[in-house]
Amino acid sequence: MKAEYINPFIESTLSVFKTMVGIEPKKNNIYIKQGDEPSFDISGVIGLAGQATGSVVISMPEDLALEVVSKFLGENKKSVDDDVIDAVGEFINMIAGSTKKVFSEKGLKFKISIPNVIVGKGHKINRPSNVPCLGVKFDVGNKFFVVEVALKEQ
Repeated sequence: MKAEYINPFIESTLSVFKTMVGIEPKKNNIYIKQGDEPSFDISGVIGLAGQATGSVVISMPEDLALEVVSKFLGENKKSVDDDVIDAVGEFINMIAGSTKKVFSEKGLKFKISIPNVIVGKGHKINRPSNVPCLGVKFDVGNKFFVVEVALKEQ
């Protein structure tokens, strides 16, 4: 994966959180993702297909997901329910959709799948072994979430 491909995902993530949730996460480190273990308890996943293939994942701990979704929905969420799952799916959908537009303007076109949300400690997200994955850690106060991008041009 080309390193410059990660920047539109970073910008989209920052924009979605600021605009839709009123939270301004701070970009932390970028890393090469190894293995298929998730970073946290709740992961939203979208597949990419077309001139580029791969996936985009947002993964966060349950307490941060509840906090973020509560702000997004305007109601206090105390446990993971269908609303929380749908909202995490919508976050990754907005991030991928916004990023898709940026890539399309640069001549790299791909389609995005319907988001899937996986909940539970220790869940796995399988990626093709031939598609490298870069992760970006974001700080929200003293909590963290990650966006992991596996993208390969065809």
